Amino acid sequence: MRKIISIAITAATILLLCSCAIFSGDKNKLNANDLVRYYYKVHNGYSGISREYEIEYNDSVVTATMRDCNFILDSCEVYTVSDVPRETMVEIGEMLINAKVQNWEHSYTNRDVFDGDSWSMDVKFGKDLIWSGGYMAWPDDDPTHEINKIIYNLCKPQKEESKQ
Repeated sequence: MRKIISIAITAATILLLCSCAIFSGDKNKLNANDLVRYYYKVHNGYSGISREYEIEYNDSVVTATMRDCNFILDSCEVYTVSDVPRETMVEIGEMLINAKVQNWEHSYTNRDVFDGDSWSMDVKFGKDLIWSGGYMAWPDDDPTHEINKIIYNLCKPQKEESKQ
């Protein structure tokens, strides 16, 4: 009888621990205010050109960075802006949550294209890190193009401004 009670208590304890693990750090409950990092990189291996977009909240400061790189010419230009309004970070968090980024697959691939863009993205909401990437294929309702435009407009390269 003691053995049965001991097994029942052990089973109940395991069940309780499992249910706590399921509900703690639940990525289905992301909060836009908790977004602390968005990083996106797109790269074309044929042309050697890549562009990176990043916005990060650290020590109460939001910083946006854009990198334009050409690996064939071995050049990379970096544009950074500090003191971005925190609301911009929250807006990006809302866009990612509305796109259900927590449910994105780890990899998207279009096997019909042999020369195109590969991309990777990682976002961090509090302690939850979400990563996805792909080759010439993206998730439905992907907001990254719009988010990248926001970061681009924040960082606008000086050479672009002088042409206008």
